[in-house]
Amino acid sequence: MSPRAPSYQALHVFLAVVEAGSIRIAAERLHRTESAVSHQMRNLERQLDQPLLERTPRGIRPTALGERYAELLREPFAEIQRATALLFEPDEAQSLSVALSPVLASLWLVPRLALFESGFPNLSLRLVTTDRWLDLVQDGLDIAIRYYPRRPAETAGRRLFHERAFPVCSPAVATTADALRAELAHGRILVNEAHADEWKRWRAHLAEPIRLSRRRERLADSNLTLEAAAQGYGIAMGREPLVSDLLRRGRLVAPLGHDYPTGGVYELLGHPSRPTTGARDRVLDWLAGQLGDSSVSVEADDALE
Repeated sequence: MSPRAPSYQALHVFLAVVEAGSIRIAAERLHRTESAVSHQMRNLERQLDQPLLERTPRGIRPTALGERYAELLREPFAEIQRATALLFEPDEAQSLSVALSPVLASLWLVPRLALFESGFPNLSLRLVTTDRWLDLVQDGLDIAIRYYPRRPAETAGRRLFHERAFPVCSPAVATTADALRAELAHGRILVNEAHADEWKRWRAHLAEPIRLSRRRERLADSNLTLEAAAQGYGIAMGREPLVSDLLRRGRLVAPLGHDYPTGGVYELLGHPSRPTTGARDRVLDWLAGQLGDSSVSVEADDALE
């Protein structure tokens, strides 16, 4: 016969002990006595008829079974906390997590955080910056912005924003098309290692060929490449939306226009199974509007997954 499900309180205490690695520290965090926590753990092990904790010279640690049990319990407890915060905490306590690449965060979203704050004074964004694709469900995230080098085959139910690329430079380097062509022929070309072939692809897209200088400087990512261009060090390939803020502020200019669609797209999506909320939907709409202003176009079918 399977054991009766333990109480929420017992499991909460168990997770606290596993996290703290100490009965004493767990008791302090839970505002209980050590004897009460120890008693709760003994009762839980007796109910399950399995040892969950073991004492070591360095403190308390879970058994192999206890570690596995704690691992399986963490996400349900996190979901309970999120559900409680969502429905019962005041708006000022709400925080939404947004997963995106470090480059997109620093070049595009961070410059817009003050604007976000003015429109959402009772909300905060928790930025999860990584170049890995995080799973919204498994990682417990609210929103993700993903980049595809090529448009996905399946696009129904997605918000997609198309990327353009074009040469950009400091106004001190060139402000007219003719001046930029001369700089492209004789000046320094900045090569973004993250898109090493972008100059070749851009040149192949042109109706009329443009001579490109053999003077090349390779830089690790878009952050470094665009900042070097803004400092007048050379000519970079700017990609929307990453370059949009630098263009708006006048640190970079694009004398040849914004004419090259790379085929890449940004995807905006929300947690597929978590109940929708007014706050999250408003933030999704705000992000969509900001991406739309910074990119070529928005899909007509803009429903979320």
